[in-house]
Amino acid sequence: MAYPFAAAEVLTAVDLNAMIGAPTQNAQTGTTYTAVLLDAGKTVTLSNASAVTLTIPAQASVSWADNTQLNFLNIGAGTVTITPAAGVTINGTPLTLETSKGGSLVRTASNTWTFTPTGGGGGKVLQVVSVTKVDVFTTTSTSFVDVTGLTVSITPSATSSKILIMSTFQAGNSGNTTDFFNLVRDSTALAQGTGGSTNATAVAAPGPTPSLLDTVSISNLDSPATTSATTYKIQMKVAAGTGTVGRRGLDTAVGVSSNILVMEISA
Repeated sequence: MAYPFAAAEVLTAVDLNAMIGAPTQNAQTGTTYTAVLLDAGKTVTLSNASAVTLTIPAQASVSWADNTQLNFLNIGAGTVTITPAAGVTINGTPLTLETSKGGSLVRTASNTWTFTPTGGGGGKVLQVVSVTKVDVFTTTSTSFVDVTGLTVSITPSATSSKILIMSTFQAGNSGNTTDFFNLVRDSTALAQGTGGSTNATAVAAPGPTPSLLDTVSISNLDSPATTSATTYKIQMKVAAGTGTVGRRGLDTAVGVSSNILVMEISA
């Protein structure tokens, strides 16, 4: 059997990798990196505590071969953003890699690449936070005010995550008139209706008697694009009279459970 090296030569790890086609790494620790031709088939690791910009250069700068594949893995704390150079198109989303996330770029045409995240982690529930309120909230305000106890805070683990919010409660009004509700992220109202002048997320319509209660359900899939603590809450106002949340029948002193729940969903 013939070997591609002389008997007196020492076979190094690099030689062995080349012979058997073992994958190699290109370790990058800066905040910027531009892919090069020698990255083809390798895994480029990116490690920095700050945000990292990864640039894919144009065909005029690098003679990429057909079907070239570039593999990337973020092992740092900073988010890696994949950026096309001028004239380059990258299909696929999101073009970001959070900590311990990787992905591959495949050249599908001149100056055209397709990005595919690895791991298949999209759509998984990463965390759940829930708050239950068991007392009664009342207000006579005709402007939106926070419903005490229907507030929950969550800190997303990635800027690409989505937050699913769900809230259910009983609402009524002593004046047999309408209550209005908003779902709010910090100070931003979410999912408001476009009709009318109330800009409400949900409405508790008056019943035939003041004792009739409405069950109000509010849900929304939000994209806060942050890894900072984020607060979701229910706000309420009335058209007139005294509005209540969590009332049990005619008894305004005894509460029934109200709930707000948030879930972080991976991108």
